[in-house]
Amino acid sequence: MLTRILALSFLFLTLSAACAQERGNPASGLNYAEQVCAQCHAIRKADEFSPHRLAPSFETIANTAGVTGISLAAILHSVHENMPNFVLAATERDNIIAYILSLKHER
Repeated sequence: MLTRILALSFLFLTLSAACAQERGNPASGLNYAEQVCAQCHAIRKADEFSPHRLAPSFETIANTAGVTGISLAAILHSVHENMPNFVLAATERDNIIAYILSLKHER
């Protein structure tokens, strides 16, 4: 348990420094999402339902309280029960995060 906490702390510190300034290209993130993520997730604002019933839409993810570039990077870096394991290059990660964050509603 302590090892997991230390690993997560290191991850958050690393991601915090890497994501302190939002970066990435939303258009490239959408392109990646169309190729990889759309198999399970609703990736566009107009999409009402995800193809996989347990996969939240990107718009829902973007508008979840507390979601930031840092939290998305942590989520994309960790293993999920219902998600396939995949490794994103840093540029791909930044682009998909930029795209998801572009779906946030104005507040």
